[in-house]
Amino acid sequence: MISSKDVAKRARVSQPTVSRVLNNPDSVKAETRNRVLEAMEELGYYPNLIARSLVTNTTRTIALVSGTLKNGFFAETTDSIVHSAKSKGYKTITYFEDEDEVPDFFDSVMGFKVDGLLLSLIKLDDPVLERIKKTKIPCMFFNRKPRHGGNFVVLDNQLAAKMLTQHLLELGHQRIAYISGRTDVSTFLDRKLGFEQTMAEANVNLIPEMIHFIGTSSNEVEEATVKLLAMDPPPTAIMCVTDTIALICMDIIMSRGLRVPEDISIAGFDDIRLSSHQAIQLTTVGSSDMQTMGEIAADNLIELIELSEVNAEPRQILLQPVLNVRKTTAALS
Repeated sequence: MISSKDVAKRARVSQPTVSRVLNNPDSVKAETRNRVLEAMEELGYYPNLIARSLVTNTTRTIALVSGTLKNGFFAETTDSIVHSAKSKGYKTITYFEDEDEVPDFFDSVMGFKVDGLLLSLIKLDDPVLERIKKTKIPCMFFNRKPRHGGNFVVLDNQLAAKMLTQHLLELGHQRIAYISGRTDVSTFLDRKLGFEQTMAEANVNLIPEMIHFIGTSSNEVEEATVKLLAMDPPPTAIMCVTDTIALICMDIIMSRGLRVPEDISIAGFDDIRLSSHQAIQLTTVGSSDMQTMGEIAADNLIELIELSEVNAEPRQILLQPVLNVRKTTAALS
């Protein structure tokens, strides 16, 4: 196998210089660095990452545990996390799991020597939290957070739900249905609280038959939507706890010959890219931040890794929501 000694000989530099090019390239003059990189390419040299990690005690690798790619939000945040980490010289090992279950991913993740963890698939009182704490590996939660403590970046979900509910009320809707994932995760619990509080402040009674807490599979969303459409009278608006649920709900409604928003208004959360498609134009609440949630989470995790501050103050970032009023909501006629 080609070794770093071979590279050093070809580039006419010392072996420590080759090591600096690999581990701290900015410390090497550009001319020397280019000569070393050319030698590596000519010889077909690939660094021994395992050996390097034993020396430096780092791998420049983070693990991302994310919800299923069926949810457009997780697809988009994964893309931004991988690109953001790569721009800072970090690789990302990604695990996609069903968001209705918190899998025992811990042993699989810790089987790799990773420098940090990014998690979105977490419940409010998840038993895996204590196991993570014991590792002392930097960890950042995004989109969801534990009930107490931790580093996280999330949308102000309670305020987001208030804004969306108020929008529907101002359009004259009172028979507002609500389709949500289960409230053992912070995102769905906070959106539920915001919805209920705003309805109560407007003195509008909640109709139990119009409130559905379900898994987020297409079949469960379809079942809940069909039940709502069968009511007499049906709701005039449906508030869905994610854009992905809202898009499924819209499809079912339109497949039955009903019109959105003329017959029923639909709104969601997250403002995924598909929601602003000209053929869809979904009313939704997203973040006002120019950076995506995934980028912010990745940037903060990498800072935690590189600062190596064991007792650092928790990073708890609350993103402000913005209401995007589009074509799927309309005033009640």
